[in-house]
Order: sequence, then C-alpha cells, then structure tokens
Amino acid sequence: MLKRNLLFTFFTFSTLLATQAQVVNSDFQKLFDLYTMEKYEKCAFKAESYTRKDKYSREAEPYLYMALCFYQAHVHPELFTNEYPDALKDALKYAYKFRKKDKKGELYESNRDLLDKIREEALQQAKFYFNDEDYRKASSEFSRILKVVPDDVNVIFMTGVSMIEARNLGEGQKLVNTALDSLRTYEKENRFEKDDVTHDMLIKGFIAYTNFLDENDKLENALEIIAMARKLIADDPRIKTQYAKLYAKAPEEE
Repeated sequence: MLKRNLLFTFFTFSTLLATQAQVVNSDFQKLFDLYTMEKYEKCAFKAESYTRKDKYSREAEPYLYMALCFYQAHVHPELFTNEYPDALKDALKYAYKFRKKDKKGELYESNRDLLDKIREEALQQAKFYFNDEDYRKASSEFSRILKVVPDDVNVIFMTGVSMIEARNLGEGQKLVNTALDSLRTYEKENRFEKDDVTHDMLIKGFIAYTNFLDENDKLENALEIIAMARKLIADDPRIKTQYAKLYAKAPEEE
C-alpha cells in the first residue's frame, strides 16, 4: 500500500517529480499527476467529480486537492482559463471540508506546510482589512481561517479582537477569553512557541485589545494582559512601547 503523503513543493516540476510523492488510493493518482503538471484547473474539476460520487463520499483527498488548486488560482490566476474572483475564499472552504473529512488528522499533518500556504495568504488579507480598520471584513476573514485551524490560539485571539473592534462584543469577548486562558497557561508553564505566520498579528492583537480595555476604563485589565504579553514576547519593541504607555497611566502606589 502506498503511503498517504503529498510530499511535494511548489518550486519546479522537476522538483515535484523528484519527491516521489505517493497516495493511498490509486483512484486519486490522477489528481496528483494533474497537480504536479500544474494543470490545476483540470485537477480541481476532477477532484470535484470525486466528491459527487458515493464511493468517495468519506474521502478527504479530493477536498485537499481542491483547496490547493484554488490557492493556485489565487496566486497564479494566469494558469487558469476561467476567472475565480473568490479563489482564496474557496481554498479556505475546501480546506475546512478537507479537515472535517480527515478524521484522524494524519493527512493534515503530512501536508501542513502546503495548507499553511493557504493560511498565510488568507491571514495577509485579514491583516490588510484589520490595518485598514475594516474590522467587519477582518473578523469575517479571521473566522474563515479559524474554521480550518480551530486550535490556533493566535487566530482565535485575533478573531475575537476583530469582532470586538467591529462591535460584536459578546462573541468577540468569548473568543478573546478563550485565547487568553491558553496564553496565560503557556506563559505560566513556559511553553509559548512563536508561530512565524501569526506572530505579527498576535502583537497587533495585544496592542488593539489593551487599547480597547484602556479606552473603556479597564486599565487594570489592560496592564495585566500587556504584562503577560511582555513576558511572552520580550524582545518586541511594539509590546515594550505599549507596556510603557499603559503603565505611565497607572496611578502611583502609596
């Protein structure tokens, strides 16, 4: 039985072949062949046809290929004959369906680097909306990403912060509280790990959320959270600046 891994990269066709990627079900070999030959549109159509057959209704691989192909439609639209204006949204949609079908998570772990490309691209779009202060769109984008990576604490936090900024206070605060509980545990147990993809947004989240608390007469809460952030991310000048700004407002102890 062939291994269920898609160990290939996006660099060149020769590199793709050299990795000798393999799949479990020989029925899906065609999808792999089309993808490695950069026939992404045909690959997506073929993968979709599998999803409509009862025989493959529980299989995750077709959704994986659809997610990857729509990601390619987003970053390389010139390789497609049709236009896909919502290609990144579609990539996230199929990545979410893939994760639901991948019950044991083995395929996800084997292809995490590839799926992180989708996550990273989507996060950049969410970050753009957040920086542009279009918090409603930012929260929508973060929410879509959260469906694909529901255990990503940084994304949980930023989804919540974006919702709060969009005045969806109830749902936003629930997500923020969930994320902060995890972050406090990481800090206490000294097991916080930097995620290069989401690290910058985590910093933005700490600053935005502590500003929100300060503006709503919750300076004490803001101080507690920025102090934790400084322990987690000790070397970032933005966190240091926010820490100094907030503590300058704190009343002097008698």
